[in-house]
Amino acid sequence: MPDEIDNPYKHTKIAQQFELSGDFRHAEMRYRSAILAADALPLGDYKMHLQTNIAHDHVVKRAAEHFESTDNVGSLEDVENAYHELIALPFLTRLQLAGFYARHQAIPEAKDACDDALRVGLDPLVKENRSVLEMNDRAVALRQHLADILGPEHVEQLFLKNFDKLDVNRDGFVDEHELKRAQLDLSLDAATQQVIRYLLHNYMEVEKASNDEFGMEISGLTKADVHNYERKTGAKWKRMEEDKP
Repeated sequence: MPDEIDNPYKHTKIAQQFELSGDFRHAEMRYRSAILAADALPLGDYKMHLQTNIAHDHVVKRAAEHFESTDNVGSLEDVENAYHELIALPFLTRLQLAGFYARHQAIPEAKDACDDALRVGLDPLVKENRSVLEMNDRAVALRQHLADILGPEHVEQLFLKNFDKLDVNRDGFVDEHELKRAQLDLSLDAATQQVIRYLLHNYMEVEKASNDEFGMEISGLTKADVHNYERKTGAKWKRMEEDKP
């Protein structure tokens, strides 16, 4: 194992400092550097040490020397937790990047990073660690939340295709009750159900997307509402802007 190991924690700490100062471009670069450093860790060595009797001595002598979070490691439980965190770093650093993007409304990028974290996943050796599993649960919940915000592709087309099924009372509006009722309709495919969840999640905003009611916009969603909302959100959820010269 090489003596010099690029420290993911160092990159994360610097990224957080850049983020706090408002320098989001350099923060993003450092969060990405943390991912690269995590991917380059000798994870095979760490897993071998965790499964042998030399794990405790190795953590105290080596890992605590290189990684701030493993300072003052003492008990066997602490050793295992330290190794579990190191082994999970490819997942955890990607989740940190997803959180950074989400905090700054770069929703498409946040979902991409979250998808990447869940794609990398957790090694079986760490799947009994409660704190690591909690982070995995947070990643799953975050991905669902981001998916609900962004919605699936072709929202408007699917809404139009299923409008007659959704508009049960044939009044030209699909109200919240009709959307919730449609969630129980087994004849609607998975893509349409995803559209329904998306519209329920953003119901109030979609309803106000076009001025197509007399008085307050309270009757439900129209075809114009969905069209205007999708056009607006298509411009809103964009990638983080590059630095301007």
